[in-house]
Amino acid sequence: MSSSIGSSQQDTVVLLDSVPSPTGDVPEPFVVANERRVVVAYRIAEADFERFGPFDEGDDPFCVVVFSEADFHQFGPPNAEDLYGHPLASRGLRGYCAHEIVNSSLVADSWGRASSNDRRHFVLTFQYSTFECVAADCTVAGIYGTGDIASREAYSLCG
Repeated sequence: MSSSIGSSQQDTVVLLDSVPSPTGDVPEPFVVANERRVVVAYRIAEADFERFGPFDEGDDPFCVVVFSEADFHQFGPPNAEDLYGHPLASRGLRGYCAHEIVNSSLVADSWGRASSNDRRHFVLTFQYSTFECVAADCTVAGIYGTGDIASREAYSLCG
C-alpha cells in the first residue's frame, strides 16, 4: 500500500473543523495503535484554545484523536517546510491542520470503490511529519490540560 502518491482529480481535501489544529511547537505527536484502532495525541495550537477551552492558567492542552476500525496508518514525510511536495498539496492540503480526503484515490486503489462508503482517508499535518490513516471514523476523544494526561488516555483507549 502506498500513501497518497498518485492522487487524482477525484481527491477532495476537506478541513476537519471538529479536530483541533496541531501546534508548530514541540513535543511531537505520538501514536498508540492496536490491530483496529489508532490513537494520536498532540499539543493543540494556541489559536484553538478559545474554541476548545476554557483551560486553566498553566495548562498545556493536548487532544486525543481516535481513528476507529483503522486499516492503515503511517507517519512520514513531508514535514511542514516541504508540504508543497505532497501529492495532495495542490488539492488544498494545509500545514498544521486535520483533513479528510473525500473520494480518496488511496481508498479506491487499495480497498476498491465499493469500500469508499465505509473507509475514509484522513491526513494530519505536523511540523516534522504528516500522518495518514484509513479508518471508518475520526473522533476527538478528549482535550486534556497536559500531555501526561493525554498519553494515559491514549494508552487506555488501545488497551
